[in-house]
Amino acid sequence: MKSEDGEGMQMGNFDDLDEELRDILSELGNIGTGNAVTSLAEMMGHSFEIKAPKLRFVKYQDIFQSMGIRDELQAGILVDVLGELRGMFLFLMDESFSRAVLEQMLEETAEDLTELTEMQVSLLRELGNIICGSYLRALSCLTGLETDVAVPDLCIDMAGAIMGVPLARHLKVSDNILMIENEFHMGNQSFVGRILFWPEADTLSAVVERLKG
Repeated sequence: MKSEDGEGMQMGNFDDLDEELRDILSELGNIGTGNAVTSLAEMMGHSFEIKAPKLRFVKYQDIFQSMGIRDELQAGILVDVLGELRGMFLFLMDESFSRAVLEQMLEETAEDLTELTEMQVSLLRELGNIICGSYLRALSCLTGLETDVAVPDLCIDMAGAIMGVPLARHLKVSDNILMIENEFHMGNQSFVGRILFWPEADTLSAVVERLKG
């Protein structure tokens, strides 16, 4: 893809992936889920189930309609990705999911998610880091591209506000967002967590090239 003035470098786009390559990329969900289950079990000290994930490509203008959570309070853990794979991962948890994790791990109730203690913030950051890291390692495994992550950032706000920054930052790269939906099971409770990935321009190109190769 080139800019309208004909200048600018060639770059990949998720639209460039044919059905076979999309199926290959869908393995990201299976590998990432396996990584996440192992890491979460170690973190929480007991078994933690995750159903087979749903991986899809969503147009940025359809993202809120697809999730239906624009005006819902969410805990968003943003992880900047560095190295050969660069971009941003975002893990979204709703109020009930966030409260359940805090109660399970710290045996205390979070009365107001906007006023968390330092320990509660640290726990949610680590959870998001583990989840995003699990899928990032899977993506690195599929493409052979090396990667690293920055310290995760936690934002408690409406989903629309949380996603404003990554949407504005990466819209110029592609109007496609890679979204992975997971159903998490904790005892007799189930929750949905959403992971979104916005790659930088050269990373998107490299991912497409590696999958085609």
